[in-house]
Amino acid sequence: MKEKAEGWEIHITEMDLFTGLDLNVMGEIADNACEEASYPGGTLIFNEGDTATALFILVHGTVELKIGGEKTVYRLNGQSDIFGWSSLVENGTYTATAVAASDIQAIKIDARKMNRVFNGHPAFGLTVYRRLSAVFNKRLSSIYHRFLSV
Repeated sequence: MKEKAEGWEIHITEMDLFTGLDLNVMGEIADNACEEASYPGGTLIFNEGDTATALFILVHGTVELKIGGEKTVYRLNGQSDIFGWSSLVENGTYTATAVAASDIQAIKIDARKMNRVFNGHPAFGLTVYRRLSAVFNKRLSSIYHRFLSV
């Protein structure tokens, strides 16, 4: 189990959401909340409106986020792209449908377990939430500008 946790720790410490943060806390998240997730292309990962239980960090592949049916509103194809952020909001539901547009590998982080770690390390949790807010802001701005250009 420790070898797996160290592997996750290496991956997640390289991601913008977690860079520069306490390695001991990262180890707690890796040990308690992370697992590998692989989905073949075309696989539904979660539906808009479902109870949000996990945050995903894309390692490889492409994910499409769709709102209200079939229209793709955001396409993730960068390593370390985050989706499923709604899982970190109390009583959250996914705000979009996520579909693997190609075979993907991701790190799936159980939101309840990660929040337990944050409860023990509130400053760490606050930093992660601030960074997550920046990701959300960037996506909303991108969608807003695309909408205005139509």
